[in-house]
Amino acid sequence: MANRHKILVVDDEPLNTKLVEIHLSVLGYDIVISHNGEDALQKVSSDKIDLILLDVMLPGISGFEVCRHIREKHNKTVPIILLTTLTEIQSKVAGFEWGADDYLTKPFNKDELIARIRAHLRIKNMMDEIEELNKTLEEKVIQRTQTIEKMNQELSDSYHLTMDSLIGALDVREHETSRHSLRVAFYTVEMARTWGIEGQELEEIAMGALLHDVGKIGIADDILLKPGKLTDEEWVQMRKHVEMGWKIVKAIEFMGQGRELVHSHHERFDGRGYPRGLKGEDIYIGARFFAIADTLDAMTNDRPYRKALSFEVFLKELKKCSGAQFDPKAVENFLSVPRDVWFQIAQRADLVDFNKLITAIQQERFKVSNS
Repeated sequence: MANRHKILVVDDEPLNTKLVEIHLSVLGYDIVISHNGEDALQKVSSDKIDLILLDVMLPGISGFEVCRHIREKHNKTVPIILLTTLTEIQSKVAGFEWGADDYLTKPFNKDELIARIRAHLRIKNMMDEIEELNKTLEEKVIQRTQTIEKMNQELSDSYHLTMDSLIGALDVREHETSRHSLRVAFYTVEMARTWGIEGQELEEIAMGALLHDVGKIGIADDILLKPGKLTDEEWVQMRKHVEMGWKIVKAIEFMGQGRELVHSHHERFDGRGYPRGLKGEDIYIGARFFAIADTLDAMTNDRPYRKALSFEVFLKELKKCSGAQFDPKAVENFLSVPRDVWFQIAQRADLVDFNKLITAIQQERFKVSNS
């Protein structure tokens, strides 16, 4: 059974309120009576009122003032119909300005009063339904948002597990690969960040740098782990790791442009790289940064056939190969970063893991302190 509408009748004449109560009670409305403005405001604040019939000429505060208080402090939506003997246009206009919804001049016709009450209650019912629908929608949006956030977190966790698994599989084959991958990822991300790349693309570059050598999983151990220099034939086999890596990552959609970094990390700016012989800006910008990062890490760390070289030796090689192996603008970008930052990055990369790197990028806290 639907709830009965509750109507507040405010009039200082008991005979008037009794007459209205008789007319409306037989129609199924619950009637609340008040004979002055102060009592009316108290009832509005303490009871759920669906409509107000309000006399203008009240003892104490007027019906206009009651109307204003209701609108400002109690209920902005309850329908208010003013009842008065005042007939001047100015009085009617004043009533609407104070917040009334309708106006009936005494003596009023019973049928007209009932018709107007029903019309305003229909509008109120529709407004209440809309409000309830909005609340329901808000709750559903909150629930859906929470569900999406949970799914995104689960998906992110899945991404990280995928990355960890691939890096771990390669590290089993080639010892210290994971530390090398982290260092070049940090170097590459810092260059990309300095360039102005941020957000999702920065994360994709990090993933591409981390998995740049994943194709080496398919290279034979006697070539991959050979301590000395490779023969020409062995180099042919070793270079296949780029295409193998591309085949592994091309279906990993969440890597985005990071897949292109994997496919292009051995291209050269002068077009003499492999596997596609790309040249200049045809090479993905992340891969152009990576070429510098990879050379930095290779030269400044121990290799089976030589000890680590100094940063100064690397800088000479970087400047010498600018325009050939490396993008000159990428070289300028690298040189714009104080060298102490690169030392700090190398130390940081040896202390963290992939998840911390990606989390730092996602939280936009990657920037290395220059202090």
